Amino acid sequence: MNSIESNAWLALIAAIAYIVGSFPTAYFVTKGMSKKDIRFEGSHNVGAMNAYSLIKSNRSEKLAATGLVTILFTDMGKGVLAIYVVRWLALLGYNHQAALIIGSLFVILGHNYPFCFKFREGGIGFATFMGVLLALKAPALPIWVGTMLLAIFVAEYIQVRKWNLTSLSKIISIIGTQLPGRLAGLGIALVPLYFFNPRLLFPVLAATVLILIKHTDSIKALVRASKSR
Repeated sequence: MNSIESNAWLALIAAIAYIVGSFPTAYFVTKGMSKKDIRFEGSHNVGAMNAYSLIKSNRSEKLAATGLVTILFTDMGKGVLAIYVVRWLALLGYNHQAALIIGSLFVILGHNYPFCFKFREGGIGFATFMGVLLALKAPALPIWVGTMLLAIFVAEYIQVRKWNLTSLSKIISIIGTQLPGRLAGLGIALVPLYFFNPRLLFPVLAATVLILIKHTDSIKALVRASKSR
C-alpha cells in the first residue's frame, strides 16, 4: 500500500471515530430525565457528572444514579467502538499503531467538540477515554482508574484533612470537583500504563492532552483563586 492510500484510510478512521464520539449521550439522558438542556445548566459540561447533578436536583438521587451509569457506559461504548473499528478495518493494510492513536484521538475529539453542537459544547472525555483503554488492553482500565482515584482522594485529604464518603452523592462530588487530584492523576497514570504496556503510551498521551485542554478554564480559575488567597 502506498502512502496516499494509507493516509486516505487513516482519514476514514478519523472521520468514523469522530462521528462515533460526537453522540451526546449526556444531552439526551438529561433531557429525557429532567427536561433540562445540559449545555446551559450547571457546569455546562455535556458529561456524566453534570448530568448527575442536574437530574438529582430536578428529580431524585436514584434517578440521577441511573442516568450517571447510563451515560458512563454509553460513553465508554463510544471509545470501545472506535478502537474496534480500527481493528475491524485493519485488513485494509494501514499502519495499525498510527490508526489506534488516530482512533483514540478523534473519538475523544468528537465527544469534547461534537459537530451537532457546532463544535463547542461537549464533555471532558473521561468516560470515552475509559472505553478506549478497555478496548486497547482491558487490564489498563483498572490501572488508570485506580491511579486516578488514588490521586483524587489523596489530594482531597491534603486539602480538607478528611474524607466525606457517607453517600454516593458525596463520593461523586469529590471525584467531580477535586481538580488538582484529577490533573495529578492524569499525569501520574501515564507511568504505570507505560510499564504495563509501552505501546499504550502514545494513544493514552494523545487522549490525555485532549482531556487537559478541556480543563483549561478550570485550571485558570484555580490559578486565579490561588493568587487571590
